[in-house]
Amino acid sequence: MPSRSLACPLLAVILATAGCDSAADDAGPAPGAGVTCDSGDRMIRTELFFGMDRFEEPSVTPEEWQAFVDTVVTPRFKEGLTQFDVDGQYLASTDELIREDSRLIMLLHDGGQAAHDSIEAIREEYKMRFDQESVLRIDEAVCIDF
Repeated sequence: MPSRSLACPLLAVILATAGCDSAADDAGPAPGAGVTCDSGDRMIRTELFFGMDRFEEPSVTPEEWQAFVDTVVTPRFKEGLTQFDVDGQYLASTDELIREDSRLIMLLHDGGQAAHDSIEAIREEYKMRFDQESVLRIDEAVCIDF
């Protein structure tokens, strides 16, 4: 599968969130509130970006990644998911450009609390298991039709 750079999604996040309140402010509307679909159903698409590099150990292996997907992600999203290999890069606080192999998982869900809690559990488990600082999460309302 062709690689996809993280630069465009990261730029999109920066532009899309300029002037937004903190994500911790739960008083605001849910993602996509007020979005109507001419065709299909309204759902939330969540993209999760997982870096493969670790601080003190070799990178996450393909076998470790697949075991994580099989035991942590799939049980929470049995209806399905899509995963991509992506090439990421970011500017470290030292002004060094860091390039990193990454994985992207795309999930479609109803945007409810159970889905939110499942996604947060996935992010926390990955950070703990693979010594990561963060897992980027992007939520967007979409219209889907099968």
